[in-house]
Amino acid sequence: MQVAVRLLGLGWYVAVCIVLGVLGGVWLDDRLGVTPLFILLGVGLALIVAAWGAYRMAAPLLSPRPTRKDNDE
Repeated sequence: MQVAVRLLGLGWYVAVCIVLGVLGGVWLDDRLGVTPLFILLGVGLALIVAAWGAYRMAAPLLSPRPTRKDNDE
């Protein structure tokens, strides 16, 4: 159950990063009057941040865990 909750959190993290990147890009484009520039930069930055964060969140789930037998030795 704990793994499912962590993966759900990872999905929300990625989604929020992308949405914030798009919304920030739209806001900057409207303020400065340049149409696709900041939307694309926002999406690009959001994807980089989301990938880095997803890696950091998923790394403990992917690393091998010691078994009970290994702990007894």
